[in-house]
Amino acid sequence: MIHRRTALGLLAGASAIPALALAAGKSGAVFDPANPDHLALAFRKLAYSMDDKLTFWWMRGTRYGVTGPVATPFWDMYVAAWFTTRNLPDGKYEVTISGSNFYTAPGATSLLEKFNNPFTGKTVDVPYGKPRKSVNVMDRRGGSPFGTVDAPGMKTTRQTDIGPAWVEGDNVHVQGDIMMHMEPLEAGKRSFTVNDWSTYIGTVADVLNPKMTNPPAAQMFNDILDFPPWLQMGDYQGAYVSRCYGRKVYAYASMPATWRRLFEQKFPDIAKDPGAVLKS
Repeated sequence: MIHRRTALGLLAGASAIPALALAAGKSGAVFDPANPDHLALAFRKLAYSMDDKLTFWWMRGTRYGVTGPVATPFWDMYVAAWFTTRNLPDGKYEVTISGSNFYTAPGATSLLEKFNNPFTGKTVDVPYGKPRKSVNVMDRRGGSPFGTVDAPGMKTTRQTDIGPAWVEGDNVHVQGDIMMHMEPLEAGKRSFTVNDWSTYIGTVADVLNPKMTNPPAAQMFNDILDFPPWLQMGDYQGAYVSRCYGRKVYAYASMPATWRRLFEQKFPDIAKDPGAVLKS
């Protein structure tokens, strides 16, 4: 996830601010999921923020290898992203983001460094890339916060979208998806497809409150991918699937203790100031 694009998963549009902020100041303002302005603002406020405060997302879940109807747990996932946003003059906005994911054996909390692949019988090294920043521009239809540069040797097509959204009781739920397909330029190489599906959950009151620029939110996340090359799956057919849940928080100390311990173990210098990565 975050190591390849990583959170998590996070998009939408800033041009909705004046209309919805004005409506929110009126008595009886109602969130309308079918209104594109309401949808865009809800997505940005819940998935990201309307201010420039350093903000963190954490997710916890499980990665599966799936063949036919059978899902085999590979490892537990401790996922993180941290970001800032900046409004642009044309109504779009810029996201500067970084992240770091860690894996443990199912039910364990020690860093998984070698994986015994139950499908192939091979033991492979588990890669953990050093956190680096990515900067990208978002619009009302979303965008990938992990950039638009093609992977080496690949031609990449991307599709992003937000919605639908729906209200249940006091809460609004809004979906945001990123789909990517990477086709190799060299004949005989394997293509790679990514489907990232997120649902962000927050309160209607926060979305309608112009003073609440960076409200609390939860996230439900699933992805369906081709197997990554480092697993050395060869021609093995199947899918690489995750199931995660997470929350937005506002300080490194509020991140889950297991993720912080693994992060400090693997990247002790960066852990001293994760926000510095965004300024490098």
